[in-house]
Formats: sequence, structure tokens, C-alpha cells
Amino acid sequence: MKNLIIPFIFILFTFVSYGQMIPNHEFNNWTSHGSYDDPDEWNTPNPFMAPVNEATVFKSTDAYSGSFSARLETRNLLGFTDAPGLLTLADIFVDLLTLDYSISGGLPLNENVKKLTGMYKYEGVDNDSATVLIYNFKRDSQGDIDTIGYGFGYLHDASEWTPFTVEMGYLNSHTPDTFNVIILSSGQVFHAGSVLLVDSIAIETNTGIFNLDYDRLKVNIYPNPTTEFVYFETDGDDNNRSLSIFDIGGKLISSHEFHTKEIKISTSNLPEGIYTYQISNLTSRLNSGTFVKK
Repeated sequence: MKNLIIPFIFILFTFVSYGQMIPNHEFNNWTSHGSYDDPDEWNTPNPFMAPVNEATVFKSTDAYSGSFSARLETRNLLGFTDAPGLLTLADIFVDLLTLDYSISGGLPLNENVKKLTGMYKYEGVDNDSATVLIYNFKRDSQGDIDTIGYGFGYLHDASEWTPFTVEMGYLNSHTPDTFNVIILSSGQVFHAGSVLLVDSIAIETNTGIFNLDYDRLKVNIYPNPTTEFVYFETDGDDNNRSLSIFDIGGKLISSHEFHTKEIKISTSNLPEGIYTYQISNLTSRLNSGTFVKK
């Protein structure tokens, strides 16, 4: 796991500013999945760790604003390896055999981000520090990624709520189509017991105002875990809506038109494991998450 995250962070290499709110930027909205909670609009490794009764991201009542904050903890998993708590707006895919994971995608945004700000508390073990990475990129017609800008910073011990800022450095003048942030409870070396509390995340853009705090489509997925079929149920119809299902490595398994309130997908031919879904319309991602095939 260490060999994937740290190279990923370091390889991604007068304005009027407008403050933009990241979706669920105060971490007030969480969804319970039985053995763990996840913050709405954000992704964590928790779904992949649930089968072994582990988690690294938690809901905390110690909040800077609102009712909750996100608590990220670096933990030793089954005596095998130390894994950091991780928050991101992108999709996460975890290999349960090696505990390596990859991160892809992010929040659709045709804006150059100037900086990311937030509030944090941190207690690191053995001089550990939390890590925050931000980046803008654009995919071309062949799917290749043009990294337009990136920035990263380390958060050190702070017993009181403390502001932090990560500046974006630009590699070219292209217009991005995606923004992402990755927040980790550790730095280059992971130390079990390091704890980060984070709250009130916002970004500043260089041009215009773009509403990032969109309404997320409410979706009921059942049964989860599943064996033969999985149902996706929403409150209404949408003639432009589609559903995509991916395996644990991010490979597209199937795509489906999702025009009605409910869709039934056969899982009988899928191997046992964890799968990721995305529900989208013509312009944006409406919802994403995971389900388990037994």
C-alpha cells in the first residue's frame, strides 16, 4: 500500500478568488452501513475493510463546525500492515489480498482551483504527519490524463482546531474537467495510532462560481450483500440516467440504462467480491458506492 500512495502523491506534479464549498464539506451527513459509517459524497477504504471488521475513517462529534467531523486513523490491519485513514472525492479500488489500492476520477469541475482550505486537529505517532493532496486534470478523447496542476502539504501535531491551506501549482494553462483531493492520516511512513480530525473543507477558484454542493441522488441498494440479484431504487424516473458496475480493479463489468425508479441487475455470474457502481446522467455523476457479492 505504501508503494502505491506515496509515489502517486509526488509524481502528480493578480486573480480574483471565489470560495467554493466541497460537497458535504462539514462532514455533517453520513450513511451507516452496519459495521461502519461513511461520509456522504466522499469515498473511503471502509467498504473494502468491512469483511474483516476493520475501518480507518470514522464519524466524530468533535467538530469545528456543524455536528460532526471526519476522524482518520492509521491502523494496523490484522497484524499485517499499517494502513492510513483516507478521504477522497474520487473512486477507490482496494485489492484485499495485497492491501494495495488505487484512486481514480474525482469531482467534475471545469475550473482552475487556486487553493484548498480547512480545519484540522492532529496527533501523530513517532513524528508522523497527515498528508493532503489536491490536483486538477483533464482526459482527452483517448482517455489519457493531462495533469494540469497539483499541490500537497503536511499537517503536523495540533491539539486545537487549526486552519490549513494547500496551494495549487499549475503545469500548463489548460482548462481541467476534474478536481480531486486526497487526505491521509499519515505521511511517507505510516505509524499506527496517528489520528487526524478534519472539517470545513473549501476550495478557491480563479474564475467564476461553480456550485459544488449539488444534491446527491438518493439510492436504496438491496440486498447488500447479494447472491443472485441486486436492486437499485430511486425516488423518480430520469430518461438520461445510466448505471455502470466495475470490479475491484476498476474494470467496467456492465452498463445499463436506468430510466425508471428501480432497476434489477443479475449478479449470478459475478465472482464473489466487492463491486463499485456509478449512477450518472448526461452531465454529472449522481451517486456512487459499493456492494458485495457472496
